[in-house]
Amino acid sequence: MPPATLALPKSCVYSLPAMTNEERKPIVAQLLEEGKTLSEIQDYLRTEKGDSITYMELRLLLSEMPDAKLPEKELPKPVLPPMPRPAAGPGPSKAGARATGKGMESVGGKLSISVDQVPAAGAMLSGYARFSSGAKAHWFLDEMGRLGIEPELGSAKPTQPDMQEFSTELRRLLQQAGGM
Repeated sequence: MPPATLALPKSCVYSLPAMTNEERKPIVAQLLEEGKTLSEIQDYLRTEKGDSITYMELRLLLSEMPDAKLPEKELPKPVLPPMPRPAAGPGPSKAGARATGKGMESVGGKLSISVDQVPAAGAMLSGYARFSSGAKAHWFLDEMGRLGIEPELGSAKPTQPDMQEFSTELRRLLQQAGGM
């Protein structure tokens, strides 16, 4: 009796990736250094290497590459001079906080902090920070008043001096707005 063979239905298509993540990493790193966008990297992998990778797979691959820097598409925010403080008064006023499209914003030195008008889910307050070291992160304060920082994908982690400056500046910003 001949051995039994397993036949897959013709409607089933199984494909293996053309490249492994370890093979993709140096190529993606090189393309990022050249300033390519994620869409351009996907196109390159598909056309030049025959490797079709989804956007989500590429984002996950980048999370495995802590040194990878995504190209900046944002225009730098203009640095406005600080608002003058009143000479005398009973306490901090809301005049010192500038309203922006995202909420209050503080720019001290190279540190930039914005506060979202609508906080992220599960947070009392949330926003975005650009640190003096170049790191970028989303921040939030939960209902217990605990501060959380989530570095932006492809960005360096904030340094200890960054965090000290951020903490001081956020406290000052919230006090000016009457939040603390």
